[in-house]
Amino acid sequence: MNPPVPFARRSSRGRSLPGALFLAALLAAGCGARKQIGGFDGERAYSEVAALVQYTPRDAGTPNGWKAARHIAERLEGFGIETEIDTFADQTPSGEKTMRNVLGRIPGRRGDWVILGSHFDTMPGIENFQGANDGGSSTGILLELARMLAGTKPETGIIFAFFDGEEGIAGYIPGDGLHGSRHMAAKLARDGELPTIKAMILLDMVGDADLQLTVPANSSNELVRHLLDAARATGQRDRVALSRSSIITDDHVPFLRLGIPAIDLIDFRFGSKPGLNDYWHTSSDHLQNISAQSLEIVGGITLQMLVQLGAVPIRD
Repeated sequence: MNPPVPFARRSSRGRSLPGALFLAALLAAGCGARKQIGGFDGERAYSEVAALVQYTPRDAGTPNGWKAARHIAERLEGFGIETEIDTFADQTPSGEKTMRNVLGRIPGRRGDWVILGSHFDTMPGIENFQGANDGGSSTGILLELARMLAGTKPETGIIFAFFDGEEGIAGYIPGDGLHGSRHMAAKLARDGELPTIKAMILLDMVGDADLQLTVPANSSNELVRHLLDAARATGQRDRVALSRSSIITDDHVPFLRLGIPAIDLIDFRFGSKPGLNDYWHTSSDHLQNISAQSLEIVGGITLQMLVQLGAVPIRD
């Protein structure tokens, strides 16, 4: 993803409010969360990250990128989830590359879907770069959620979307980065499936021990309300901050542009001290600098959001 930039007025078919209106709408969010369910295991999610980073580096269009995609697909298939590797070619500033999204589906009763997204590729050109936080942490959470929810029959189905080619190499100029999410969003539009997509929840960089999710202004207000309700329901409201002064270019953006409600759950400050970002895109982004507890917190919040969106059966 790109570093946050100052907020500018943006249009997502009426789904985002600028400036003070954005903040006021979010602070007015109610506490109407549906009954929470527990059980997310941060240690299991951490083990999934540890298995993924064996494929280091896993840059888009490389043999290790293909191996990582196949690993994720095999994990989903092992959980009994319908799985697809969507192979596509796309132009990059370094020429055309073949990339692979991995998609797992748990169908619902109503025929609509929530997309739960993560990227798994690493930034090219960084020596000894595991991407344990940037790409790994979110992938580990999605795989643990897939394990937990496999075999359920929710009202709204879930698409677990593992994107390739998120990392840009030329400052996210047009056509650079977000390759997997742009490909998926365009395919949904081309196939006439946009009306079936209820929401898109993106996770990115969520493993820092000093966890603080900062919601960028280019997130849909209705999903921010769900996030705040979920954070309250799980006792983690202090882990979520709202930003009306920045936007983030990340894998939720292609869906926002098509009018799909989307949100980015991201902790962009990943470093040696609170508030620093000196581990981002460096060799310090490794397993020893992520926290199973943070994975458990974010996994629990995400699970509760899925409950509120009807994508998890409610326990009595």
